[in-house]
Amino acid sequence: MEKKHLILWAALTSALGVFNAHAEGLYTYALIDGGIASTRISGPNLPAVSSKSEFITGGYAPTFVGMTYEKAASGGLTVGGKLEQGFLISPANGSNSRYFFGNGELFNREANIYIKSAAGTFAMGTQPNFAFKTVLIGEPRSGSNFGSSLAMIDIKGGLPTVDDAAISYTSATFNGFSLAGQYVPETKSAKACDSCYNVKSGSRVSVSYAQEDIKFGLATYDSSVLTSTQAPSATIKSSGSIASGAYKMGVITLKGIFASQKNPDMGLSTTMKTTGLGGSYAVSGETTLDFGVYQSKAGALNVATTGAGAQHKLTKELTLYGQVAKVQNKSTDTSKGFINFAGPSVLTDDLLKGQTANTVNVGLLLALF
Repeated sequence: MEKKHLILWAALTSALGVFNAHAEGLYTYALIDGGIASTRISGPNLPAVSSKSEFITGGYAPTFVGMTYEKAASGGLTVGGKLEQGFLISPANGSNSRYFFGNGELFNREANIYIKSAAGTFAMGTQPNFAFKTVLIGEPRSGSNFGSSLAMIDIKGGLPTVDDAAISYTSATFNGFSLAGQYVPETKSAKACDSCYNVKSGSRVSVSYAQEDIKFGLATYDSSVLTSTQAPSATIKSSGSIASGAYKMGVITLKGIFASQKNPDMGLSTTMKTTGLGGSYAVSGETTLDFGVYQSKAGALNVATTGAGAQHKLTKELTLYGQVAKVQNKSTDTSKGFINFAGPSVLTDDLLKGQTANTVNVGLLLALF
């Protein structure tokens, strides 16, 4: 993100700190994650740098700050808007971290207006991708940026976390069920970039259920994506289906996820399937353990991931966490795996055939909600 954006955001949040005490319906929040990650890659054809201990933004969760404003209107309507900025607390090394925190623009994660009524919510603008929200319902490790399904589903599968210039509708909840639809019309602002899949247009449909100790979600999506700055007029179709769920049994929560995706990397006729199983165990009100095992396959591609972590609340807002992750590329051809879904790393994110990456990550997570 450019320096002028940081200055503008700092000025805005400072003003909000004063305004928040006087404006009914204005709510500010933040999530900040930073820590140390030590990764070692082993196997054949190692990169020039195969092991490194480094500072990482977002080892466990994305880092962002935002604000929401709501006001009751006539006819039982509520109108509102949301602005949210993702950022790095470590040097970006020239990267805008599109996949992890939004692109390099101001309000890169959310910038939308919405209307709520008894029938549901209608929103327009930059907002979370509904298919990605379905992933998080049953992601075994709650979407940790090391040792979870995110690196393969979102990077290799080409599923964006955020949709720019989208229009969406989410129904009211009925007997625990909620339906949602999202459309991304083509805009002039859509730009191609190297090593990413920027959505030119697309649609998403999802259904979710949440009641007592059971949650599950189903989603399907398709996108027309721009694949490279070298061919800015070229578009490729990307599509997929997601199923995920969670079941709480006292202090134990079981989770599972399945994704079937056709994406630019794998070609139009090849489907990548990712499965993940695991969950969490609440040791106490302050300490939680989690675990997940994952497999992504598509033809000769075969990537296995294992992750485990522990989180301990030092205060209501501050959590100390530690986690270990192991990613193995068991592919029989040149297909690449991905090590993590965290911020820019000194190490390559690519994992080649026969290579294994082991990571230990310790950090602090500050949640101001």
